[in-house]
Amino acid sequence: MPLTGPPPEGRTFFCPHCGALYSVTHSRLSKSDTEKCVVCQQIMDKGDSVKLSIYKLTHRPEDA
Repeated sequence: MPLTGPPPEGRTFFCPHCGALYSVTHSRLSKSDTEKCVVCQQIMDKGDSVKLSIYKLTHRPEDA
C-alpha cells in the first residue's frame, strides 16, 4: 500500500524481520520497553527509560 498524503516526519526505519517501512520520531517519555512491528509482530527495538521511539507504519512490504 503506497503512502498517501504528506510525507511523514522523522527518520525512516525498516523492520529487520519483514521490511515494513516506518517513520520514527522520538519523545522523552517511555511507555513501554519494546517496540513491535505491526505487520510481523517481531520486536524491532528495545527502548530505554530516557527516550521513546515512536514508530508510524508508512508502507507494508508486498509479501506481508
